[in-house]
Amino acid sequence: MNITKENQDLLLGKNIANVATINPDGSPQVTPMWIDYDLNKNEILVNTAKGRKKTRNMTVGSKVALSVLDSSNPYRYLGVQGDIIEVTQEGAEDHINKLAMKYMGKEKYPLPEGEIRILIRIKPKYVHSMG
Repeated sequence: MNITKENQDLLLGKNIANVATINPDGSPQVTPMWIDYDLNKNEILVNTAKGRKKTRNMTVGSKVALSVLDSSNPYRYLGVQGDIIEVTQEGAEDHINKLAMKYMGKEKYPLPEGEIRILIRIKPKYVHSMG
């Protein structure tokens, strides 16, 4: 399902997404995350580090849900349910630097020594919005 033009700004702006994954025991796991949106492919991109719980939960084919509140109007939001379609290290470091510019105004993310970044692509299946 496509994200409407009226709501793309929520994904492209400096808003934080609360991303929900499913733990192996079936319980939910929710994490605030920086987000990005690929307009051409209609895919939501998130970036995480190898070894984190959310990273272990986000395998190709797994289900996720996320909500994005408009930072200037918390009564406006976008909710998305989707599938993980790619999990890769390729391009992940460049992507976290892009997000660092977006969210921190810095050209380079302060990457801890030895940390391996992971780029995850989410294909929206169900989208709802308010506001």
